Amino acid sequence: MPLQKVSRADILKSSIRIFRQRGYYRTSMTDLADALGLTKGAFYHHFKDKKTVMKEALQMSASWFDRKVFAIAYQEGLSDQEKLSQISVITYKAFVDQPGGCFFANTILETAHVEDTFRPEIMAFFKAWEKALLHIFSGNIAPENLNEQVEQIMAEVEGSIILMQLHQNPAYLKKALDRSLTYLSLPANH
Repeated sequence: MPLQKVSRADILKSSIRIFRQRGYYRTSMTDLADALGLTKGAFYHHFKDKKTVMKEALQMSASWFDRKVFAIAYQEGLSDQEKLSQISVITYKAFVDQPGGCFFANTILETAHVEDTFRPEIMAFFKAWEKALLHIFSGNIAPENLNEQVEQIMAEVEGSIILMQLHQNPAYLKKALDRSLTYLSLPANH
């Protein structure tokens, strides 16, 4: 089989898909190489080990969310309702169109009890998400309740992704995202 040329970015995109579906420990370097028609040697030319691939895959995925999702929270000219609505639509599509659930939550659940290797990358994703939501909700929720409300929204969305995976029903995620929008219409002193 002729070797095909692939970029580092191509390898990472393919690896994200595989890690999301199979997890870190159930994915081998051979699996990652085979998905692109590469030999293990060709794959090792780009990455020294699976841990490096996973770290960079998490970083690439977090960067995508930063640019395509969380950046909406800071756009001028949109109401908070419009910002959260756009974020919800893209988030829904990201988790429904790609099998495997939340790459970050799956990885921390799988690896945290064994090693903390990926904690910084995963923490960066959740901090960026939290910061974006805090920015949107800061004028809509009383300051003393803001952090707790944002944590609740994030927990509900992540929990809904688990239920969506378990029941193979994206309505769980849709309902959770829709509920987050209702917090913008509540009085600011709640």
